[in-house]
Amino acid sequence: MTDAPPRQIGLPWYSREDYPRIRDMMIDRHNLAPTYDAWLAAAENNESVGRQAGLQITRIMIEPDAFAKWCMEKGLEPDSTARMTYVAEMSAQHPA
Repeated sequence: MTDAPPRQIGLPWYSREDYPRIRDMMIDRHNLAPTYDAWLAAAENNESVGRQAGLQITRIMIEPDAFAKWCMEKGLEPDSTARMTYVAEMSAQHPA
């Protein structure tokens, strides 16, 4: 057994108010749940499964204007790859 610290990961998180805008701006919106409630149920389940597996999870809020600006600055399309890159970058800037 090791005494390694738990692996830390960021999880993309959205507010109810921002979810429609976030979904509309994504080029892969078909990969996002059609409603906030459906997304939230899946996200909370993923978070629970990760915690049960011993991961330290940080919710990283994705705000539409900040994310759009970040994508433009990075030359990225707003999609799942950009979301995960953004979450990883924000997690590194704000460790748990």
